[in-house]
Amino acid sequence: MTERDELVKKEVLDEAQRLFRHFGWSKTTMEDIAKAAGKGKSTLYYYYKSKDEIFDAVVSREMDEVFRTLQEEVGKMQTAEDKLRTLCLTRFDILKKRANLYSVIKGDIEANIPRLRDLHRRYELREISLVRNILRFGLERKEFAQYAAEDIDAIAFAMVCAFRGLEVGLLVENKFAALEGRMDIIHNILMRGLKT
Repeated sequence: MTERDELVKKEVLDEAQRLFRHFGWSKTTMEDIAKAAGKGKSTLYYYYKSKDEIFDAVVSREMDEVFRTLQEEVGKMQTAEDKLRTLCLTRFDILKKRANLYSVIKGDIEANIPRLRDLHRRYELREISLVRNILRFGLERKEFAQYAAEDIDAIAFAMVCAFRGLEVGLLVENKFAALEGRMDIIHNILMRGLKT
């Protein structure tokens, strides 16, 4: 693919992302995306077979952005405890900032669950790997109690599942304000469990 092709795809995804955020998936058409991107519908169909494919590309790109942000913030920290605290707080901040987007596209997400499940699973595996690496880092530095390698995998999986459960609760119940000052409490409980 040429640089020009990449630029066209980026422009299409930028505009599609903006439209999906504002109107949702169901109310956005290929014609809307083409018009917003300043392209013809035939150009869109050259790069993407359908609106579903564009939506998947937008969601994948957003997941990549979120993961990149998490990696960058976690990478700035020197201890495993600080890395986990940063991971928790950064995830919370990202979720809070995107809560309005989720409320706009909530019905769209429910309508697209089978397609989004695969994207979500791929993202979840990346996040489990990130948490696993933090746990190994903490074990190497003797910050955490000693666990076997198979324990690290199970703990990383459980932590990511717990994050997901918390996210769903926050989004459904809209409890961001109530939890904002309490993230340190949750982190301290987590650390107590890892250190003993």
